[in-house]
Amino acid sequence: MVRRLIGMMALAALAAVAMAGPAGAQRVDGQRVDGKRTESAFSAAKQAKVAALARGFMRARGIKGMSIGIGANGKLLLATGFGEARPGLPSGKDTVYPIGDITQQLTAAALLWWQDRNYQNAGPVRVNDPVTEYFFGVAHWQGMKLGHLLTHTSGLPPLAESVFFEERLYSSIKAHRILDFVKGRELDSRPGGKFRASHSNYFLITQVIEVGLRLFFHDYIQTEIYDLNGMTRSGFLGTTPLSRRAQGYAGDRPSREVNPTMFLGSADATSTVVDLIKFDRELMRGRLFSAEAKQAMFGRHVRAGKKDLWYGAGWYVRGAGARQAYFTLGRIPGFSSINKIYRNAAGTDRYVVILTNADGITGLEGLADRLLAAAR
Repeated sequence: MVRRLIGMMALAALAAVAMAGPAGAQRVDGQRVDGKRTESAFSAAKQAKVAALARGFMRARGIKGMSIGIGANGKLLLATGFGEARPGLPSGKDTVYPIGDITQQLTAAALLWWQDRNYQNAGPVRVNDPVTEYFFGVAHWQGMKLGHLLTHTSGLPPLAESVFFEERLYSSIKAHRILDFVKGRELDSRPGGKFRASHSNYFLITQVIEVGLRLFFHDYIQTEIYDLNGMTRSGFLGTTPLSRRAQGYAGDRPSREVNPTMFLGSADATSTVVDLIKFDRELMRGRLFSAEAKQAMFGRHVRAGKKDLWYGAGWYVRGAGARQAYFTLGRIPGFSSINKIYRNAAGTDRYVVILTNADGITGLEGLADRLLAAAR
């Protein structure tokens, strides 16, 4: 509590202007996320199709619990759950899950939010800033910019492939120890050269925010992302009690609890399908983020795989022109998830969020596509 109060006080001192965000209660089935009534748009037949797809997918992959959210053009069309979040507790629309790499969507938004704004007692930040301006002892990172961290093109090797990561995944460790390890790593490719996802990139962004704004990263996310978007059930692994979120599973066995600091800024957030659709709605329909920030998040900055797969900042991108899809697959021991936004030539945007308490699940992007088709 003291840590949170300190961060909130620091943020209040930094803010140049006070900004109000959406906060009302939400319902499913044709209700706007901000609580305004709209015409019902999700029939019983569509709900039955969604349920059949979800339950079939869960049976095929041995998933114990799943929550699904579907939205369009700022509306929450359906939010529901299947199976059990933990023994004796059904999964539902408000079930809290660790969201793994979907956290990177929030972290990218946080840095770009800072770039959009002027804060008192803090200098501006730009994605073209050299990383060497923020850390001592990293002369071997010449040419690396903040934008390279956002796009996973920094040249840093994957943190998860190191012995350091394996040895400390389930043990306590402070952030400064992780920073010391990352700072000592040599690049395995030139900055801006190729895409290679690494938790190190987004961990470093959290440290840049803490150094530049002089507050705790989680407090910044809470105030500038969660609170402004009415994401009332979102939090972080280190602060969300086990009793208030889903139990993770590796096969039929409960998964071990990871050290959340190893995933700081890259995979340590917790959320619900309703809250993530609020975030998606703001990105596509809201006014909080500038056009420049949205272009940074959703631009095709670097090829990230075959078959028209690109990476923006926190989001993978498929398609080009007016018809595109943006998504992130969230993986962390015990949980698998996806947050996907679809944009068509008519300017319609739709959102599908799937959160599960199962480890290493594949096929979630295909399931999201089928759920969207069933919702139309």
